[in-house]
Amino acid sequence: MTTKRQCGECTACCEGWLRSKVIDMEPGRPCQHCTGQGCAIYPDRPEDPCRTFECGWLKADSPMPEELRPDRCGAIVIFNRYWGRFRIVVAIPAGAEIPPATLEWLQAYARDNGVPLLFDRRLTRDGRYVGIKEFGYGPPAFVEAVRDGIGPQDIFQP
Repeated sequence: MTTKRQCGECTACCEGWLRSKVIDMEPGRPCQHCTGQGCAIYPDRPEDPCRTFECGWLKADSPMPEELRPDRCGAIVIFNRYWGRFRIVVAIPAGAEIPPATLEWLQAYARDNGVPLLFDRRLTRDGRYVGIKEFGYGPPAFVEAVRDGIGPQDIFQP
């Protein structure tokens, strides 16, 4: 029997690494309800994004080892997303970029499971986050489309 993982001390999804207009959160600006130890309004948190967010580390069938909890590994991972016709894994840095050891694990997972990986690096100016640079890992068509900034709707039209 597998024990269900708990967030514990991890608050990475609330620290502003994810974006949400609903709770006015973005890189460099955490959720206003994040205490650093949890959520001040957890019982009343909004449906979107809080209740619907599915952290890859917390998933019951997560392939991620214990040490890859987001606050420990520097990345928030989301499985089973789609980018055009590709089912992908998305990795969002919990900081400026995903640490090399975490990125290596994610790339090995992507390669071993035949699932493309979409990840980004945050761009900064004067100590503030001002944008992202996306990267793709996987099939050449996916990597090239991500590199060239071509969205899935542009390359996979019927």
